[in-house]
Amino acid sequence: MSSAPPRPDAPATVTVERAVEETRALAAELGVEAEPAVVADKSNLVLRLAPHPIVARVAMATSLVRVGMAWLRREVEISRFLAERGCGVTRPSTRLPAGPFERGGLVISFWDEEEIVADRPDPRAAGAALREAQRALARYDATALPVWGSVDEARQVFARARFFTGPELRRMKRAWEEVDGIVASAPSRTASFQAVHGDAHIGNVLATARGPVWTDWEDAFVGPVEWDIASLRSKAELFGEERSDIEAMTAAYGADYDVDLARDLGLVRNVQVISWLAIFAERQPDLLARMRMRLDRLR
Repeated sequence: MSSAPPRPDAPATVTVERAVEETRALAAELGVEAEPAVVADKSNLVLRLAPHPIVARVAMATSLVRVGMAWLRREVEISRFLAERGCGVTRPSTRLPAGPFERGGLVISFWDEEEIVADRPDPRAAGAALREAQRALARYDATALPVWGSVDEARQVFARARFFTGPELRRMKRAWEEVDGIVASAPSRTASFQAVHGDAHIGNVLATARGPVWTDWEDAFVGPVEWDIASLRSKAELFGEERSDIEAMTAAYGADYDVDLARDLGLVRNVQVISWLAIFAERQPDLLARMRMRLDRLR
C-alpha cells in the first residue's frame, strides 16, 4: 500500500535531538532554564526538565499524522478535570503553563513530575483507579470530545500506512467491515456512552508515590466504557501476555459493563493498534513483527 502524504505541518525530521532543542528553548522562553533528559521515547517523547520537577511530553510518531493541537489540548483539559476531583492521573504542570505549545511542527506540553516507585503499579489498585476516573468522566462535557474519535482516526491512519502486503491489506479491509458493524451496534448494547480514556492499557498507568496514576489521555473520546476494558484486555486476549495482572485489573474494575460488547470491541481495538503500528514502524522498524502478530489474530 502506498503512503499518503504526511500531514502538511508535520516537522520535516522528527528526531529526539530536535525535540530536546525545541523543548529547552520553549522552557527558557517561559522562564525555566533546564536541561531536558530523556525519560521515555515511544509515540511520545518524555523529557525531565532537570533540575526542576517538570516533565515535557513531545509528540513524535503521532506528529506524522495528527494535525493541530486539539488532541493534546483535550489531554491537558481532561487530566486537569480528573486531577481536580482527586483521581489518579498525571497532572498538568503547576510550575509552567501546561500548553500545549507548537514549536517547529512539534507539539509540546508540560506536566508535574511523578515520583516513580516501581516498574509496574499494583494491578488491583490500577483497575480501581480506572473505574474511579470513568465515574468522574461521566460528568465531563461530552460535547468537547469526538464520538468514536480514536476509531475514526485509525481509519485515516490506515489510509496512509505503509508496509502492508496485498493479502494483509485485503485482510485489514475485511476487518474494517466488521468494525463498522460492531461500532454501529454498540449504542443499543450499552448505556455507557461518555468520555473514556481511549488507550487504557497497562503501559499507561504509572506506579507513583501517591498510588497508580493513569497517563496518556490524548486519545480520549466519547464511546462506551467497554472500549477501555477491551483496550486493557487486548494483550491477554490476543497473546496471553500479562494475563495475571490484567485479570486482577479487570476484577478490581468491577462487573459494571457488557462483557460481550467488550469482547467484540477487542477486534476494533486490534484493528486500531495494527493501523498505528504501521505508522510507528516508520520510526521503529522492529514494530513490524508485532504488527504482523496482531494481523495473524484477525478473524
